[in-house]
Amino acid sequence: MSLIEIKDVDFAYDRELVLKNINLSVESGEFLGIIGPNASGKSTLVKLILGLLEPDTGTIRVLDMPVTSARKQIGYVPQYPTFSRRDFPINVRDTVMLGRLGLSHWFSAYSSTDRQICQEVLRAVEIEDIASRPIGTLSGGQLQRVLIARALVSEPEILILDEPTANIDIRVEEDIFGLLKQYNERMTILVVSHDIGFISSYVDRVACVNKTLACHNTEEISGKTIEELYGIDVRMIDHAH
Repeated sequence: MSLIEIKDVDFAYDRELVLKNINLSVESGEFLGIIGPNASGKSTLVKLILGLLEPDTGTIRVLDMPVTSARKQIGYVPQYPTFSRRDFPINVRDTVMLGRLGLSHWFSAYSSTDRQICQEVLRAVEIEDIASRPIGTLSGGQLQRVLIARALVSEPEILILDEPTANIDIRVEEDIFGLLKQYNERMTILVVSHDIGFISSYVDRVACVNKTLACHNTEEISGKTIEELYGIDVRMIDHAH
């Protein structure tokens, strides 16, 4: 079953074409990587799927409904935040609980179900022990786990992450993608990344975006594919010891 269906989509900012004739079908249970050079349209594509932007031409349907009707079924982790976290006096648990807003009654306190789900996600994402810490005291990897947890507590059918491991080290990146692979057993995941070599061991398919879009199974990705996408020569390095 296709959870996301994009057909013949064009999008431009101030008449500058960013995405051209985009067609993409994402199946239930997929783990899809979205890659491409800077300013290639990756984040724009994500915003279109989220309904934050509207295509100039073409259609996008999510869960067989208009994007705006499907928003509550999508969890979203934006690019690594650059704001000064020390200016926000909020702890980890309260930050994660924000993901439940709008799912219960708008003007009531969080329910016992909300709190139970939050606690389960804190444990699953392995941040239960720092639940009372202010977010301003967290490392980059810890903060990313908090943002992922905030998206997961909404119990989405689709999870979309935009560069979730930018600015954190490789060990933390491996931990986070290992976590996402576990959650992929119960939800469809789309992740934007620059690191095709790393994500190819986790994702099922790769959507290569550079104004246009082409999808490949991970085993089909080659140096030639990357050269065509990024417009640079590729050198293969053997890391075997």
